[in-house]
This record gives sequence, C-alpha cells and structure tokens, in this order.
Amino acid sequence: MKTKKLLLTTAIVAAMGGLYGCSEGDDSTVTIEGGVGSTAISQNCPSWSSAKPIDATGGDVCALPATILENRTLSSNITWYLESRVTVGNGNGVMSPTEGTLENGNPVVEAILTIDAGTEIKAASGTFANLLITRGSRIEAVGTANAPIIFSSDDEGYEGSGEWGGLILHGYGLHNDADYACGGGNCENVDAEGESGFAAGTSANDNSGTLKYVVVTEGGYEFAPGNEINGVSFVAVGSGTTVDYLQVNNNSDDAVEFYGGSVNAKHLVLTNNLDDSVDWDEGYQGNIQYVLVKQSADVNGNAIEADTEGTLDFLSKPTIANATFIGDGAKDTLMVFKKTSAGFLHHSVLTSATGSAITTCVDTADASMPGTDLVFTNVVADCAISGDVNLVPAPIADVMLDADYAAQATEAQTASVGTLDIANINATYAASVADPSFFDATDYAGAVDPTAAGADNWYQGWIVEGSL
Repeated sequence: MKTKKLLLTTAIVAAMGGLYGCSEGDDSTVTIEGGVGSTAISQNCPSWSSAKPIDATGGDVCALPATILENRTLSSNITWYLESRVTVGNGNGVMSPTEGTLENGNPVVEAILTIDAGTEIKAASGTFANLLITRGSRIEAVGTANAPIIFSSDDEGYEGSGEWGGLILHGYGLHNDADYACGGGNCENVDAEGESGFAAGTSANDNSGTLKYVVVTEGGYEFAPGNEINGVSFVAVGSGTTVDYLQVNNNSDDAVEFYGGSVNAKHLVLTNNLDDSVDWDEGYQGNIQYVLVKQSADVNGNAIEADTEGTLDFLSKPTIANATFIGDGAKDTLMVFKKTSAGFLHHSVLTSATGSAITTCVDTADASMPGTDLVFTNVVADCAISGDVNLVPAPIADVMLDADYAAQATEAQTASVGTLDIANINATYAASVADPSFFDATDYAGAVDPTAAGADNWYQGWIVEGSL
C-alpha cells in the first residue's frame, strides 16, 4: 500500500525539525512543517466529536467520543482519533431475560458506525485505546482495494507493535459458556474479551456488520500484565456478519480470535503477529476461506491455537479451506489442537520460513477425536505430524512457495487435490457443519492460486506495504 501514514502533530517543531508528541489539549499551539501555520485546531469536526490539532498536511483530526449511541459516519476527509476505548451501543451490559432489554430495564441501543472507504482511524500510542462494537449495534466498515480502511496508532509508519488496543466485536451468537436455561430469553451474558462487558445470545445468524478491505496494524497493547487485546476479537459474532479482505499486522497478541459464534471470513492476511495468528475457543463454528499467514520471526505463538473450553455443550469446530500457514519463531509446532477442539482443514498448505524452529506441523494430542471431529483433506505439508498421522498426507520435501506465496509443488495442484467439494465432505464426515454455499470450489491447495501472478493476486494493493 502506497499510502503514507500522517503524523498527528501535537507539539512544536524541535530544533532538528522533527515532530515530538506532547499535550493533546485543544488549545495547543503548533508549528506545522510545510508552512500550514500556527493556528492548528481542526475546524471541520462534527459537533458529536472533539476537534484536535490538525495533522502534518493541514488535515482535520477529530476525536471520537467514549460512547456512541446514535448512527454515525466516519468520512475519509477526516482522520478519526481514539483517545481511549470507544464503545458503540450499550449491548455489553447485563441482558435481562427479554431480548433487547438490559437488566436495568433500559432498551438495547442499536447504533450503526459507518466508516467510508479510505478512512484512517488512529489511536493514542501507548494506550488501551480500542473500538468496541456491542451486541445489537453494527460496524459498517467497507473499504476498497484502492482505498482500504486503516486502523493504527498515531505515530509515524505502520511498523510498530503493541502501540494501541484493537477491535472487539460482540454479537448475539451462540457461545458454549452461555446460560441457555434462562427462561427461554436472550439473557446469555458471557464475560467478554478485554474487559469489554458481556456478549452472546441465541441468534446464530446475528449481524454485527461488515469489515471489508480493512487493515488493523500495530495493536495489542498490554493493559494488564500478560493481558493484551487481539487485533480483532469476535465474541459470539453471528454468521450474518461479513468479513472479507481483512489484514491484521504486527499485533502483539493474537491476530484474530473467535470466542464462540459462527461468523464467516474470506481473504485474511495475518502478518508478523507476535502470538497466535488464528485462535478459537468456546464453541466457534464458522467458515473461513483464503487465509495467508506469515508469522514473525519473534512470534511466541502458533499459526493456529485451537481450544473448545466453555461447558463443552458444543465443540469448537470451524472449517478452513485454502489457507497457507508459514511458521516462524521459537515455537517448534505450527498448529496446536487442544482442550477437545475439533475442526476441518481442506485444500491448504503448511510450511515454515527458512531458519524457523518449526519441526511439527500439527499437534493433535488433546484434540477431539482426530479423524472424526478433526479432519484434514488435501493438505500439503513439508513438516512432521504429531498425533493421528491419518489427518494429513505424508509430508513432502518442499511445498515450493513462489514469490507470490503460491505452492508450486505437484501435490498442491489440480491433479493431486481435485476440486473442493464441501457438500461431499459434509456427507462423508457427520461432524462437519460447513456451509457449502460459502465456499468457492477451488482446485488447488493454499491461499493463492498458483496460476495467478503479481497484481492478479487477491492480497495485492491494499495490505500494508512490505508486510509480506
């Protein structure tokens, strides 16, 4: 991505000409490089936001309020600022047995936060600042390949890590730690990620909005010892939600984590994150296709960490197809299935970076019934398998990733893997709950079509430049 991140200027120019952060007060006086002037407060912020000092190009910067209870639109001509947590709606309160009503008798607010293509949302560096969408409300963040929506910290560049929080989405979806014996009403109050309140419900197809052509980078701030925020946390988010073309980059915790729910996702790019790239637990049963994971050399997690946890009323068993997982870092295992997690992985590639410590592709020692609840088909791997070796074919010498991250090994091509047929997989494996209508019928293994090249690849042009 060619877009250069703009520095939020809240200080005078130092003698060496650099910009250094200080007070964020609205009465700050600044001198802007380029001669914009010394009167630096933004003039075009809507009344429901707070005007901040203009940026280095003279553009407006407006801070979002701590709570949003009405429909709001973030336009691309303004840089939007997160000073701390911004909560959309009030659905994270304790729910009463009557759906749509909080325990205190107040109605659940259904606010929509719309974010225009090309918009930048920046968070105060070194803070817990994050965006929380509560159940009943929605985020409609729809970017384009030429104008992605970017969440980052407010310093220069996109290469930091742990500099701000991240995104948290709550839904009314199913969660295996919820109380479904609560008078038949929607009072499933599961304590959610990042001290963000309560989530869950009874609507598997609940809609928390849209994330399309969205980049989340530099997040994962540690707000308590050992407690960071994921790049994007999906807490009981339902299948009515749309996630398509999402990058999480340089997060200091997990890239994406699914806590129950059945949200589906396509076209994920998860790069250089420092804990797990894909994490699920608490009964997650969504569908995912086209996942490109490139781990950091400093990673302390796995490409997949899979749990079930909760009450075990129902297992975590998502379906993933057309993924490429490139391991790295000190961990010797690429994927770990534990705590009775199930899952289905099809038409995918498992490998590691040169010099990585990865020796084992998959550890299934604690998984739920490998070969029945945990099934891999047409998976091409060049590292060893621990556990039930029937899950994947015998490892090959080299998956032969090319410069576009497509596997050129014969075993990853059409003649070897055939065409992805989810309906047939469901008929063959009773535990599979995949949605055939969601998946494209691909005829190759991995996230990238080996016959496509350069600009034709789906991840080109909108992700953080240099992240792959």
